[in-house]
Amino acid sequence: MPNKGFLERKLRYLQHDIISQLYVCSSCLRKRALWTGARYKNQNLGLYQRPHPLKRYLSSVTPVIAVHATRTIPTHHRRLHEELTVFENQAATFANVSQLQLALRGLESDDPTIRVAVIGLNGLRGPKRLVRAVLADPLNSEQLWERHLQDETPGDIRALLVRFGEEYEFDQRHPLLRTLSIPSAILQRHRIEILIHGFGEGQKEDGLRTRIARQDLLVPILETPSSVSGRIATVTYPVHKALVYGEDVEGILGMPLVVYSGNIEELGVLIKGAVNVHWESIASGDQPINLISLVQSEAAIASFRRTLDNSTDYEHKWLASNVSSIANFIISGTSSTDTNALNPALKSLISSILNDTSTAISTGKSERLAFETSSTIPDSTQMRLLQALTRWAEGAHSELRDQLYFAFTGTPWRKLAWWKLLWRVDDVGFIASDILQRSFLANAEKELIWIDGRIQQAGFYPASSVPNSLVMRPTKKVPTLGTNPPALRLIDVLSSSYEGGHQELNFDKSNRHVQHIGLARADLISSVPTLQALAQKLLLQSLSTTFFTITFSSLLYISLSTTSIYEAGAVGILGIVWSARRLQRMWESAREAWVERVREEGRRTLGTVQASYEGTLQQGGIGVADQAAEEEEKIAEEAVARLRAILDSSYDNKKV
Repeated sequence: MPNKGFLERKLRYLQHDIISQLYVCSSCLRKRALWTGARYKNQNLGLYQRPHPLKRYLSSVTPVIAVHATRTIPTHHRRLHEELTVFENQAATFANVSQLQLALRGLESDDPTIRVAVIGLNGLRGPKRLVRAVLADPLNSEQLWERHLQDETPGDIRALLVRFGEEYEFDQRHPLLRTLSIPSAILQRHRIEILIHGFGEGQKEDGLRTRIARQDLLVPILETPSSVSGRIATVTYPVHKALVYGEDVEGILGMPLVVYSGNIEELGVLIKGAVNVHWESIASGDQPINLISLVQSEAAIASFRRTLDNSTDYEHKWLASNVSSIANFIISGTSSTDTNALNPALKSLISSILNDTSTAISTGKSERLAFETSSTIPDSTQMRLLQALTRWAEGAHSELRDQLYFAFTGTPWRKLAWWKLLWRVDDVGFIASDILQRSFLANAEKELIWIDGRIQQAGFYPASSVPNSLVMRPTKKVPTLGTNPPALRLIDVLSSSYEGGHQELNFDKSNRHVQHIGLARADLISSVPTLQALAQKLLLQSLSTTFFTITFSSLLYISLSTTSIYEAGAVGILGIVWSARRLQRMWESAREAWVERVREEGRRTLGTVQASYEGTLQQGGIGVADQAAEEEEKIAEEAVARLRAILDSSYDNKKV
């Protein structure tokens, strides 16, 4: 049996082997390697060995488990985070999901990263110059990243993300976005990321003359053509604030259409405009649209870098360029004085989301009510259709009375008299079905189709209730080039469903009362075989009784010599009369009952059709309310109210 020390060493080797197979980040792997090497060295188990190259490669890969790691939400933000998550599920139809995700990510930290978009109306060159002027440090010499912002990459229209990094690094491997990491004190101190983005070619031509949507500013769309399929891939990149950049006179004329397309309360807080001009004197100040001079700002920085004696000249040129107002806009609201307070930029973003959601709810409600009002049919049209329906009902009742009277008193029906059943019994089904096809509300059904078309044309039927049985369906067999098209089949114009290889025709009968007469006629025709079977049964019983009595009378006359022929004949005649009388009584009763059923079914069908159409004309003329949309709007409004209450109660303006 192995000793205790041997088992302990085996367990330690096994534990070390299991731990080495786990996916961890590179930093944790180095710490574990140093700790494990020191431990084995102290235990005299040998020197620490360098990890396998495959393990070093795997350690540089982002661990899968990190994607599903539990996020730690600050306690003072937890309630708002939970309510915003519920809001995302309940009001996703009216809110921008990308902005909601950005707000949720910001609540996961007390010091979130703030995204600022600098959007150029005339390309990326101007926004790059502006970002360089804002982030450049005059106390240091020109850096590599400044030269990079001045350089132009021909044919590359991808957006550029400027973020803080300990060293200058440029990464352009991503197909949608280029990343520039720079050692900027402003980006580090205020935790800012700047997205330099420009509108597409079509937008650059029309951007100064048309009103650009507000969502295009706060939720820029990154796009790039795919090298495989040639299609354009788009990804939304939401930001907290947006700065719109324009050039000269075109920028001055077109900037109001862009900046003022949003909410007036958001001007200067979430959206701001900057127009670069070449004037010597510019009015300074913080306005929704500021005039700046990049030439003077670049000259001020270059002058101060040459010698510190030019500090006065630098101050004059820098203030004259008015770039300081843009810098103040970028860094404003990035931090709060109270550690438990909500970041001002994040609070503005959430308030903007709530305002946009409320606007979307109001717009949807107005459109829904306008649609319901427009779908209401005038009373004059309704009265004309009701009068036409009343006239049709009077004519249909008269037709039912007259046509059935002539049908049941005519020659075909008299052929089915009881004494003619012996040679007409096989014609019962044909004659009865022919009477129903010709005389049971045939003209009334045709007129009803015309009235139904008028009702449908007036808009009393919803779009979903129109039957699609006459919609052309494409055939499965597609003719090739040079051949004649196949002949039209019945299955090509009827909607069908296949279940287990069986073909079943489906007709949409919802809200279509025109089919009641046809269904009633089909139901009466289905009772004709029963009537014919009864005629055959009664005839067979009558013939059987007659044959039995005649046979009995013959046997009585032969077997008894005292019985005269008159007495035996009387017995046979009695049986014949009794069977004929029974056939007459039962067949005529069955015929009268069937005739009465046809008349009653006709009157009931006409009454049902008239009542159904009157209900459609009285109720269908009013616009149908969308209950699902109304309930969705109500839930979204309640979610907006709860979020506003939390922002007002938990994050008072005095704390920010």
